[in-house]
Amino acid sequence: MRQRFFLPPCPGFVQVRLMGSEKESHELDEDGITVGSLIVAAIPFLALTVGPLFANRLEPRILGLPFLLAYLVFSVLMTPIFLFCADRLRKR
Repeated sequence: MRQRFFLPPCPGFVQVRLMGSEKESHELDEDGITVGSLIVAAIPFLALTVGPLFANRLEPRILGLPFLLAYLVFSVLMTPIFLFCADRLRKR
């Protein structure tokens, strides 16, 4: 059982509450996370950390940008799409 941290009510301070409901599960099995969703969610991380090791070159230029910069911009713009797909792959 996880211990919860509560601040006593105090005027002038914001009350801190944990996100989610009491009925929401925090277990990996019950949360609906699948292997497919983990793999799809890891793609942007790997693209931004390992990808530049292979894309580190000036030519070809894409829209006037060096290849590495264009690759990083494209990776950052594709990240929400991958995370949306990972969310759709979760069991509900």
